[in-house]
Amino acid sequence: MADAPAPAAPPVPTTYRERLAQFRILEEKRFELIEELLEKLEKTEAKLAQTELDLNSEQNVRRTLQAEVVEAKERESAMAQRQARRPFALVLIDADADGFLFQDKYLTRKAQGGEALADELLIRTREHLRPQYEDADSIDILVRVYANLEGMANYLVRQDKVRNLGALRAFSTGFCGRIANFDFVDIGVGKEGSSGRKVRENLSFYSSSTHLRHVIVACSPADLPASLLSNLPLEKVTLVESIPLPDSLTTLPLKVTKLGTIFPPPPSPKSPRPRGRNGAQLQLMQQEDAEGGATWLVINPERSKSQGGALRRRNASEDENSSLSISFGPDNTVSVDSGRRRRLIG
Repeated sequence: MADAPAPAAPPVPTTYRERLAQFRILEEKRFELIEELLEKLEKTEAKLAQTELDLNSEQNVRRTLQAEVVEAKERESAMAQRQARRPFALVLIDADADGFLFQDKYLTRKAQGGEALADELLIRTREHLRPQYEDADSIDILVRVYANLEGMANYLVRQDKVRNLGALRAFSTGFCGRIANFDFVDIGVGKEGSSGRKVRENLSFYSSSTHLRHVIVACSPADLPASLLSNLPLEKVTLVESIPLPDSLTTLPLKVTKLGTIFPPPPSPKSPRPRGRNGAQLQLMQQEDAEGGATWLVINPERSKSQGGALRRRNASEDENSSLSISFGPDNTVSVDSGRRRRLIG
């Protein structure tokens, strides 16, 4: 295939006017090029100025964010230091609730029993915390025990475990005086469940504290609705089980423990108490004391379950004569106590 012929060269101007017209065309095209370059330069300068403004704005935002991050880290570090300085664990006990009356070996020894209970509670609390926290031994332990002391004393007097209210007050005083952060709070005579209300309110209040590591609650399940516990940090909560917990609580992701050295085990449903005539209950109890021990045969009138659970929650002085205790001492003496009068038989 033959090559295409080269384009013909434009005719060469021959006259001065033709040459001048050619120069004018060239000059106009040069001006057009300069105008186009100037226009592009102006647009580029405008974009550069806007980019510079955006860059300055982003730098300011970045600097602000960096300052906020540094400030947040400083606050977090300061908070961690404050939390590490005085972390604490809380133990809340409703001593009026069924299953959470302390063992006789504490209640019957007055001030010494209270001191022994405080020591035992501190030991068991630390044992529970050690698997969960590396610094468990340095965590402060706060204990709050709530009870109607007068109602509890009346109940224990009827059971012949303490002599009077003064003996129980000595027990609570020994408990409080043993460890500075342990308190035994007498809520007085009031509505049933007031000690449970105290536990609920303290649980809600302290659970929001940044210093709280853990809380152990010994309270009736009826006073701890699932709706309340669901709003708490459950990883920090442990329930003490005395009677079986309802399904509404066992399904929650919280810890459960038993303090068998502090609270007595619940009575076995397969071992009903013997009954005397007219439905009276017969109880055979034994307890060690300084004189070598004593055995009681206690005769109580029959009460309904609800009545028995409320004995320690109120001052039921009208029931003081409702039991008859026959005590056999170590020296073969026999004591008959009807509630108001005690008679010794040699």
